Amino acid sequence: MGRFRLSLVWGGILAIVCWPIMQWLGRKWSPRHAQTVLPLVVVSAIALVFVIPVSFLIGSAAGEAQEGAKWIKEAGETGIPEPIWLSKLPWGRAQIEHWWQSNLSNPEGMRALVHKLNPEQALATVEHIGHGVADTVVILCFALLILFFLLRGGNQLIQHINLFILRLLGARGQMAQKQLVGAVRGAMAGLVLVGLGEGVIIGVSYIIAGAPQPLLLGIFTALASMIPMVGGFAVAISALLIAIKGSLGAGIAVGVFGFVILFLADHFIRPVLIGGSIRLPFVWVLLGILGGIETWGLSGLFIGPVLMALAHLIWRFGSMRANGAGMMVGRQSE
Repeated sequence: MGRFRLSLVWGGILAIVCWPIMQWLGRKWSPRHAQTVLPLVVVSAIALVFVIPVSFLIGSAAGEAQEGAKWIKEAGETGIPEPIWLSKLPWGRAQIEHWWQSNLSNPEGMRALVHKLNPEQALATVEHIGHGVADTVVILCFALLILFFLLRGGNQLIQHINLFILRLLGARGQMAQKQLVGAVRGAMAGLVLVGLGEGVIIGVSYIIAGAPQPLLLGIFTALASMIPMVGGFAVAISALLIAIKGSLGAGIAVGVFGFVILFLADHFIRPVLIGGSIRLPFVWVLLGILGGIETWGLSGLFIGPVLMALAHLIWRFGSMRANGAGMMVGRQSE
C-alpha cells in the first residue's frame, strides 16, 4: 500500500505542476481533443523527456558502477600508483608520499584498506539501491497513470475543490490554496529542475577533466544538488577522484567550477524560484526541505515546503487578525 500511496502523492504533485501546460495546450487545440488526447500527450511527453532518459542513465550508471567495482578489485591486487602531481607538491611531499606508498601503492596496505571498507556491506548497499531504483520505477509508472486521470478530469476536480474550500474556509481558504499550489510548483522548479541543471553543467566539466565514471558522478551530483548545500559533497568527492587519477590541476579546476555553480544557483536562482513564487523567506523553505526529507524521504522535497508555506500563511493571518484587534481596542479607548 505504501508504494501506491507514494504514487498518488507524486501523481498529484505532477498534476499541479503540469496543469498550466494543460491549460496552455487547451487554448491551442480543439475542445474535443482536450479531455483525452491532451492528458495523453502530456503524460507521454513526461515519459519521453524524463522517464526514458533517466532509465537509460540509470542503466549506464549501473555499468559504470560495475567498472568502478572492478577498478577497486584491481587496486586491491596491484595497488594505486602515485600520481605525477604528488612529487611536485611544495610542502608535505615526503609525508604524503610515505603514506601513499604504505597504504595505496602497496598491495598489502591497499587490501587492508579495502577490507576495512567491508566489501560485503558495500555489495549489500548496492543491492539495496538496486531494489530502491526498481521500486522507484514502479512508483513512477503508477504516478503517470494517476496523472493521466487527474489531468483528464482536471476541470471538474478543480471546480469541486474550489467550491469545497470556499464553503469550508472562505476567501482565506482560497488564498491558502493558491499559496500551497505555488509552493509545489516553486519546489519543482527550484529544487528538481535547478538540481538537474547543476548536474548537467558540472557533469560536462567531469567529462572534460577526464573523471572516472563521469556519468555516474554526474547523476550523483544532480541528485545531491536537489537538496540545498548537499551538492558540494558530491563535487568534492568527484574533484578528489580526478586528482587521485593523476591530474591535480583538473581536480582543483573542477572543484572550483562546481562550487561556483552551486553557489550561484543556491544563493540567487533557487531562492527566487522557490521563495519568490510564494513570497516565503528562503530560510523557511530550507527548513521545510530538510525536515521534509528527514520525515518523508524524497517526497519531502515538496511536502516540506508546502507545510512551511501553510505555516507561514497561518502566521500572516494571525498577525493580521492581531493587528486588527489592536486597532479596534485603540479606537475604543479613544
